[in-house]
Amino acid sequence: MTFIITKFYKTESFINTDNPLVQEDVSSRYNSIAHSFDDTVDSNEYWLGITSLRKKLVQQAHGHVLEVSVGTGRNLTFYDWKIQGYNGVGRPDTSNNIKKGSVISFTAIDISPEMLKIARKKLDALFPSSRSVRWIQGDAGVAGIIPAPPVDLSGDDTKKNFKYDTIVQTMGLCSVKDPVGLLRNLGEYIKEEDGRILLLEHGRGRWKWLNFMLDKTAKEHAQAFGCWWNRDIQNLVEKSGLEIVKIMTPKWWHGGTTWWIELKKPNSKSSEKEVQTTLQTIN
Repeated sequence: MTFIITKFYKTESFINTDNPLVQEDVSSRYNSIAHSFDDTVDSNEYWLGITSLRKKLVQQAHGHVLEVSVGTGRNLTFYDWKIQGYNGVGRPDTSNNIKKGSVISFTAIDISPEMLKIARKKLDALFPSSRSVRWIQGDAGVAGIIPAPPVDLSGDDTKKNFKYDTIVQTMGLCSVKDPVGLLRNLGEYIKEEDGRILLLEHGRGRWKWLNFMLDKTAKEHAQAFGCWWNRDIQNLVEKSGLEIVKIMTPKWWHGGTTWWIELKKPNSKSSEKEVQTTLQTIN
């Protein structure tokens, strides 16, 4: 919050729109800030509780996993990897139970090649290269860029399984040029019944004065960090047409600017069924 207030008094520029379609595409900024990004945000994310939220969200990921806007790989250590020998996987625990991992395969995509290089180095430091891990440089909002999961790993080649079990994105809707289009595209790659899209995002909050400051500093922040922090996250999600399973604004002191969202693809057999959603604040 102090960071926002400081920028408010320093900036002279003002942008009063949260419409991504008229906001400048600043995604290329990530190439130039890639090597300093972690040092810049580490402390803030830890003390604001973002790191713990990342961990809780990512630990829900299972099966064939796609992480979009993977960035520098800030979530990689939180996954329950099904990699033989990693973190005790394949070995008996104290109760003589063989530990199993939840993540069968992992596909990471990011538009920034520099960010992607850093993420890949982080994962290489965790465990040796695996054929179950793939790295894609490209725009996840563009049709055809995201590959199908490597279903041969599970031994089940039936057509219905050519979808991901879990799609993860953290702090990504703020940086893409067409967030609604991105979400709709992700819906084409998630399993219809049990698949989940897990999002941790930031944007407009519940207080008018706070949103005013976000608007006033939005352009300067976007040019510096590659993200528009004044976007209406709930509105973007609702426009995507995906079914909202859960939507929350955790950490009350964030003023509603941090969003935890779980989505699924609407059932094609009941697409007209009314979806009930609950917006709640948790500590």
